[in-house]
Amino acid sequence: MRCVESPSVINLNDGWIFNIVDKPEDDGKHPAVIMFHGFTGTHIEAGRLYVDIARELCSSGFVVVRFDYRNHGDSSGPFEEFDIDNALNDAEFMVNHTLKLSFVDSSKIALLGLSMGGYITLKTYAKMRSVPKALILLSPAIDFSGLNRGITQGARGDYFYFGAYRLKLSNALKLANSNAMDVAELIKVPIMIIHSKDDSAVPYQQSVEFHDRVKFSDKTLILLDKSGHTFDDYEVRRDIIRRMATWLKVHLS
Repeated sequence: MRCVESPSVINLNDGWIFNIVDKPEDDGKHPAVIMFHGFTGTHIEAGRLYVDIARELCSSGFVVVRFDYRNHGDSSGPFEEFDIDNALNDAEFMVNHTLKLSFVDSSKIALLGLSMGGYITLKTYAKMRSVPKALILLSPAIDFSGLNRGITQGARGDYFYFGAYRLKLSNALKLANSNAMDVAELIKVPIMIIHSKDDSAVPYQQSVEFHDRVKFSDKTLILLDKSGHTFDDYEVRRDIIRRMATWLKVHLS
């Protein structure tokens, strides 16, 4: 299926959100997938992971919306002022924005999140449970608790420094105290979780624990042996993208 890819900027009172919409070329209404990226990530993600996913899903008949939280990527604001609460607000805003698109079937919405985007996916679902009809978590960072010590050790003055980045210490500690494990009890829609056992950024055991805590019967956990945090093996990546497309066709039909 041929697709049209449209970048745009949505102006807000205190900045803007950069986003890209991939949509099938025909004039009908389509199910939509809204993608939430990870910490320090963007609408592109490592190795163009989100580009690959968006284009494959669009060719399979889905509208795909991907964007940068404020203080990330091409959206407004410096990274050092990133606040997880603002990211959650941006996520909710983009869900509502997607629901208003004339070519989207608002009854068929899925949320997809990578790493910290997994946490944002779950928190957004918990707040807007009537909207998402399916969830996909990729290498999800669900529980950040326990990071306080490392952040305190990396602090200099009012900032936490790591690599080429720094973040306001108060905001870093807020993120370090974030935990979405309890959302498992709320899940009432099909959920797919994909995680690699060699993920050095987020322990795959978080995905196992969350999957085990979900009581809804339609749940899928795929554990990979080797592909890292962002599925950096070509064949593995192509396979999981195809599997996501097939799964979504079943669950958003």
